[in-house]
Amino acid sequence: MSVWYIASLNFQDLTIFGPRILWRHVARLTGAKTARVAMSKIGTVELRPRESDISTFRDIFGSRDYAAYCYDSVKERLQAAYNTILKDGKTPVLVDAGANIGAASLWFRQKFPQLAIVAIEPDPDNIALLRSNLAGKKDVYILDAAIGATPGYAELARSRLSWATQTARASSGTEIITVEDAVARVPKGRLLVAKIDIEGFESDLFSSNTNWIDAAAMLIIEPHDWLLPHERTSSSFQKEMGARQFDIFVAGENIIYVRRDPAST
Repeated sequence: MSVWYIASLNFQDLTIFGPRILWRHVARLTGAKTARVAMSKIGTVELRPRESDISTFRDIFGSRDYAAYCYDSVKERLQAAYNTILKDGKTPVLVDAGANIGAASLWFRQKFPQLAIVAIEPDPDNIALLRSNLAGKKDVYILDAAIGATPGYAELARSRLSWATQTARASSGTEIITVEDAVARVPKGRLLVAKIDIEGFESDLFSSNTNWIDAAAMLIIEPHDWLLPHERTSSSFQKEMGARQFDIFVAGENIIYVRRDPAST
């Protein structure tokens, strides 16, 4: 990367997160594995200076990956569904599947303060930072697990980059839970949003047992056909979502589905 490109990224970080974000560079220089940095309007988070952690926060809080939320119609529909759940005496739930180190969970908690978060992450290195970054937050449930269509177990194919850990069904290993299992962790919980970034295992998640989709006001899915060419990992969710009444928005690496009638959730 050129010096100018690095400088532009640091300027962008200063604009989004404030000056203390540059503290992560001290950890890089000293060889520390992680750095605790105070981000403007977010709070203190723990990052790995040599990992993709800052890029994840930059994409989400810089309004690239979740840019569809900037449309008034999307805001209105999601807010209406959120308000309806609260009015019914229930707790709106975010299922953050592939939670990584918690950036998406923190973003949604800013938008919806009474949202319960079920953060699901199978990678043990990510889980440690996820717990740190969501510590002390109310109504947060962190599950060291994978998510799929049916319960079972998965083996992990870990990568040099934390975001790229992949899962495959196995006879033992990391527990696989369902979306229904995740929502059931929250007393009086009702699904509002499912954010799904599970490195190709979406092919399993949407292969069966998909009635939970009908409860959601929004799904945010990162497809991985680019990562796993010819494996058609997006085919199952394309089929399921195409049969339902959702509008589609594209933001960054994500396909965002928003229910047309929020009152139907």
